[in-house]
Amino acid sequence: MTAPVLERVGHHPATVDDHAELCVTALGNELTAYLAGATTVAEFRSWFAAPTRPGYAVRRRLAAAAEIVSVFETANRTDMAAAWLREVDAEGYVPARVLRLSEGDETSVKALLETAAAWSFSLAS
Repeated sequence: MTAPVLERVGHHPATVDDHAELCVTALGNELTAYLAGATTVAEFRSWFAAPTRPGYAVRRRLAAAAEIVSVFETANRTDMAAAWLREVDAEGYVPARVLRLSEGDETSVKALLETAAAWSFSLAS
């Protein structure tokens, strides 16, 4: 599932800046900052203005969020990505919180992507 995000911005692998830009465009500043692990939008922005780049966990969470956006994009429902991330499922999990608390690890991201795909494609039917 990484390929669509990597190829979205051209022939070079997507950077954390690319992922952040995509997420801000699709999800808004506040939700993107939350997913990345920032306490405020200002803190989130400072990570990209500083001479040091965002850490590994932030980069992975933003890449995962960009992949989630691409799942909704594939279903032609990009406008619903933010709503899904904020929704509480039957077990009481909120996808945005799950992603924020994760390190962007493969298991968490895979589960989120599968759930996002099922949810976004159920809207289309």
